[in-house]
Amino acid sequence: MPAFDDLLNQILSGNPKIGRDELLTMVERKKEESHGLLSDEGAIRLLAQQLSVSPPASSDLKDQRISTVHAGLNDSTITGEVVSVSDVHEFQRSDGTVGKVLRMRVGDPSGQITGVFWDSLADTVAREALTPGSQVRLLHGYTKFGRAGEVEFHLGSRANLQILRRAQSQGLAASGVSSAAVNVGVSDLLRVRLLKLQKSQSEQGPTWALCSSEAGLMIAKFWDNQSLVAIENHWVTERNGLVYVNVGSKASLKKESTDFVPDIPNSTIESLRPGPLLWTIKGKISERGDVREIETKEGRRTRVSNIELEDGTGRVRVSLWDTHAQKTESLRTGDMVRLVGVKVRENMNGEKEASTVFLTQIEKS
Repeated sequence: MPAFDDLLNQILSGNPKIGRDELLTMVERKKEESHGLLSDEGAIRLLAQQLSVSPPASSDLKDQRISTVHAGLNDSTITGEVVSVSDVHEFQRSDGTVGKVLRMRVGDPSGQITGVFWDSLADTVAREALTPGSQVRLLHGYTKFGRAGEVEFHLGSRANLQILRRAQSQGLAASGVSSAAVNVGVSDLLRVRLLKLQKSQSEQGPTWALCSSEAGLMIAKFWDNQSLVAIENHWVTERNGLVYVNVGSKASLKKESTDFVPDIPNSTIESLRPGPLLWTIKGKISERGDVREIETKEGRRTRVSNIELEDGTGRVRVSLWDTHAQKTESLRTGDMVRLVGVKVRENMNGEKEASTVFLTQIEKS
């Protein structure tokens, strides 16, 4: 990676008190703080910025590939295809004024990111009524970590949106996102099998559920202590790279037999694709890392461990976070494990990587 090596040498030459091994450790720590969302190049660029080292000129600094975007940028521009667009949401600021926000998921061949439009720009984007498949350019944005630890691309008063091409259809296939998983209409009947439940820490918060359906794995949020399991008048959103089913007071639910949803099929490692869908994989542990405790940028301490999984069709690195990291202490090289509900991304080298989400199930064979 020439860009990585150039920046590494530039930092070392400008900071003689920092050794090469120490700097490489700092790079790994930055990647861990981002929960695997920063590439090697993204981490070294962020360190260069914090150490007041000017990165070398690069053609992707003006119009960056999405996979190279990292937290801490003050003026960045990206081009991508619209994956999903939220409604405008209003909120009250601490000074009593009303703010507005709209989220747009965009993707390019290297990855996806959520664009967050604020106030008047949110209204402007909403009026454009962009549909999935449209091509857009987001100019002069700044980046930071969102609530779920994913890097977000924020667009404020000095930012701009260029519409390069409007989509003629609602399809999401061009962005690698399954339309069956996202385009679930409000009036459609959704039949799911609950795999795992987790209550919110807040009394007013939802109950989260990892579910399987005929369309695949998804996360449902139950807001009103509803019964289960067939759902009508729900709404589906895609946020922070995951697909959510929201079940509120207007939804209706009814119980069904336990055999209406087929067993969750295992996907081969070779068939994994980056995007908002969750996957189920099974394989043999070929490598296992130690559990490490790290501190995130927000000051929260968490644990992480990595395993290498292979199944005959390929090999993938899996990052296990928080409570899932503790389970690796009981795993050994050669063990067969099944992971239900993992997220897949692509790193700078074009290799697929997987990571757990908070509702992932880990089963040891």
